[in-house]
Amino acid sequence: MNVTREIVKDLLPLYVSGEASADTRTLVESFLREDPELARLADALRAEEVSPARGAIVPPGAGRAALSRTKGLLRRRTRLLAFALLFSGLPLTCAFDQNGLRFLLLRDAPGLASASLAVACALWIAYAVTVRRLRVTGL
Repeated sequence: MNVTREIVKDLLPLYVSGEASADTRTLVESFLREDPELARLADALRAEEVSPARGAIVPPGAGRAALSRTKGLLRRRTRLLAFALLFSGLPLTCAFDQNGLRFLLLRDAPGLASASLAVACALWIAYAVTVRRLRVTGL
């Protein structure tokens, strides 16, 4: 098989990141000595990380920032779910007494029960927005 310039261009990201085998490094280095344009491309790859899938320049540390953002969204989703469940169930708290089952907030404080349900609705909306953002990130 004949190794072409395009094959070496495909191997450059592995070579620059240090993940290439010794044979691949030797092959790429021999091409870089012969082709100054490929050598400039390798230098540009070393200077800044380039995503080989899209060809887009990715600033150093962008992966770490994306991971941090995703972790924050996961924490937010968990907290929103917990509080949404709490405020949804709060108006339904009940007690058993001699008269049977009695809903405490609905009977004794309907305004507070309504406010709790309003807060629960807002939390469920925030939860849905957060889940949608996580789907955009691929989780």
